[in-house]
Amino acid sequence: MSLSEVELFFFFPVVFAVYWLLPRRAVVQNVVLTTASLFFYATWNAKLLPLFLLSTLVDFAVLRAFARTPAAADDAPEDERAKRTATRRRWLILSLVSNLVVLAGFKYVGAFNKLLALGLPPIALPLGISFYTMSRLGVIIDTYYDRIPPVRSLLVWVTFTSFFPQLIAGPIGRTDLLEQYEQPRRLEASSALRALREVGVGFVLKVYVAAHASTWVNPVFAEPGVYTRKAHLLALIGYATQVFADFAGYSLLALGVARAFAVSLPENFNFPFLSTNPMELWRRWHMSLNRWLFDYVYSFMVTGEGFMNGRLGLGLVIVMIVSGIWHGSTWPYVVWGAMHGLWLFAHYRYDLHYKSLCRKDRTWVARRKSAPYLALGWAATIGFFIIALVPFRASSLGDAATFFRGLVLGGGTETLDAGTMHPALAVLLVVLYHVQAMPFFDSVRARFTAAPAPVRGLVLGLVVVFLMIFAPVGAGTFIYAQF
Repeated sequence: MSLSEVELFFFFPVVFAVYWLLPRRAVVQNVVLTTASLFFYATWNAKLLPLFLLSTLVDFAVLRAFARTPAAADDAPEDERAKRTATRRRWLILSLVSNLVVLAGFKYVGAFNKLLALGLPPIALPLGISFYTMSRLGVIIDTYYDRIPPVRSLLVWVTFTSFFPQLIAGPIGRTDLLEQYEQPRRLEASSALRALREVGVGFVLKVYVAAHASTWVNPVFAEPGVYTRKAHLLALIGYATQVFADFAGYSLLALGVARAFAVSLPENFNFPFLSTNPMELWRRWHMSLNRWLFDYVYSFMVTGEGFMNGRLGLGLVIVMIVSGIWHGSTWPYVVWGAMHGLWLFAHYRYDLHYKSLCRKDRTWVARRKSAPYLALGWAATIGFFIIALVPFRASSLGDAATFFRGLVLGGGTETLDAGTMHPALAVLLVVLYHVQAMPFFDSVRARFTAAPAPVRGLVLGLVVVFLMIFAPVGAGTFIYAQF
């Protein structure tokens, strides 16, 4: 069961009703959410539920150990500080090793099995293992460094790690979520309306846009090189549309469902296709993952002791390769991460040079804000992002090379089916989704809000009818569930 499946429309109302009908106390609300979340997990693979609970308990034991052994004060004797630091470090290592070994075992053993022909049976990937592992480790690391107090309630901890809207694919929870679970929640009318809007938009993106865009994508990537150059281009545009709609749509569904329980999850996408440089793009795309990587991997590398200290550009390359490995265990993902790392490194060096020009001559500041400069930056950023999706989608480096060859040189004769209206509409909807976030659209939104209720109702009704007419058969698979 996922947030876009029919079963959720039976599961969610029951949980919602029980949640708000019972006394509005944090303990009661957390019991309801935890029970529902564990049931949600079990519907995916009940056999892996004990492993999920065991790893949750191990991390809670580490948090309690931190509470029993607080960091020594600065004026404490040196031997006392060293003893406490060593004890806390051992607990930290226990959590890091136990989590990362389990994560690597499930995500990467299959790759080694295939590479070395070990003959091991296939292993089912636990639901959302990459996402909840990072959520837990973020809290563990922050607690170790005394950025937050240790979690004291096992119920709060289990609720935090298992909350079903974010269980499959995030957003990756951070420490501010713990504070929400420690307090009783109340649903305000404005939050309820926002939740409905997020669920509605998310459902359209996930179920409608992503599914229709895939009709351009799947045939060409299944047989790269066989199709015409135009078909390769359409497949690439379609995949950019699909992967955004799939993940951004699911993230909006998660935000909306969570908000219905008065829980605010971190946003995951902030109109990334409006970005005018690669650094901005990665601040807008999969925001919870990139914040985590930059807070706990990048910052650790470039501010710690050793070779990487101060090497900010090289750190960008490494952290994006780590992001590629996080997404998958095959070489195409590593290449995808390296491509973006080198792109970020190039932008970092260019930005340093441009800032030096601005310090010498202030006219360069105005040039950087000019429409031609921003348009060129947008085209380069989004163009590179779309091209780099080839290894992200290809099943092998050979297929990626064949796709690039077909995209640049052509040579194939197969064309996509004549009925391309549905995927074209999917692309158009993603464009409109970003356009409505631009400042000039505020006046359009204001006029629509000020229109008489019958007019607004008619427009919304026509939108619903339009979506029903062009609704796809089935929601398709969720791309990011595999990560």
